[in-house]
Amino acid sequence: MILLGCQAEIKPTYKEEGIPFHIRKICKEEYGLDVVVTRAGDTLWIYAPLTKLFHEKFGIEKDKIFAEEVKEKLINILTTIGRVVLSADRAPEFFYLVFSDIELGIDYGLIGYVLDTKKFYAGFIPYTEADRRYVVKFSADPQAIGDKTGGHLKKYDIKFSDFLADQIVQRIGVRFQSENWKDSFKVDAVEGGYTDGAFNFSYKIESTSLLKKPVNIEEEVIKIIAYCLRTYEFDDFSGVSLTNLSTGSQAMIGRTALGQVKLF
Repeated sequence: MILLGCQAEIKPTYKEEGIPFHIRKICKEEYGLDVVVTRAGDTLWIYAPLTKLFHEKFGIEKDKIFAEEVKEKLINILTTIGRVVLSADRAPEFFYLVFSDIELGIDYGLIGYVLDTKKFYAGFIPYTEADRRYVVKFSADPQAIGDKTGGHLKKYDIKFSDFLADQIVQRIGVRFQSENWKDSFKVDAVEGGYTDGAFNFSYKIESTSLLKKPVNIEEEVIKIIAYCLRTYEFDDFSGVSLTNLSTGSQAMIGRTALGQVKLF
C-alpha cells in the first residue's frame, strides 16, 4: 500500500566524527588504496603516498602528466569523498587531497569545496564547471621523501576567502592559456590574496599576437573575478585591487561596481 503525502525520514549514513574512518575503510576495501585521513578544523585532509606520480613521458609529450594509475586513484578517492560527505549528518566545509611522490619529494594537492561536490552530484553544475572549481597545488618538498603518513604536511583550516582568491588566480591563468588563446598570450605571473577585507590581484600577461577580435586583458581579468565572486555569492569584501605588473598600473574596483560588471 502506498501512502500518498507521507515521507519517510532519511537518516544520514555517516556521523561527522566517523567521516575519516569511513573514507579510509572504503578506499582500502573497495579500491585497495591506503590513505591517511585527518581533520584540521572544518577541513578534511586526505593523504595518498605514491611511488610514482608523473607519467614516464612527462615533459616530452604535452598531454602526458600523471601516470595512468594515478588518474584512476584520483577518481576513486574523489568518488569516495563524495559518497561519504553526501551521506554524512554534517560534512566539513573543505577537503584537501594530497598525492605525494615519496621517491621524488613532490606534492600534488587538490582543494575542493564540499558544497560544490554536493551540487555536482545533485546535477546543479556540470562536470566541466565542477572541475574548474578545484584549486590545484604543486610543490616540491624533500620532507615528502619516504613519508607514508603525511607527517611533512602543514595542515590548516582553509578559509573561504583564501579558497576564492586561489581559485580566481587559477581561473585567470587557465583562461589566458586556453586552447583558443594560448598562442596569443604569454602568462608570466598571476598572484592574489585576501587581506583586511579586500581582494588583491597582480598579473603579468602580455599579448604575443593579434586576435581577430581584440582582447582587453584587464577587462577579462575583472570579468573572471566578478564571475567567481557572484557564483559563490561572496560579498564579505570592500573591493578588489588590481596591479598590472607589466605596466605598473593599478586599479581599484569597489564591490558595487564589481557587481555591475557584464560577464561573458
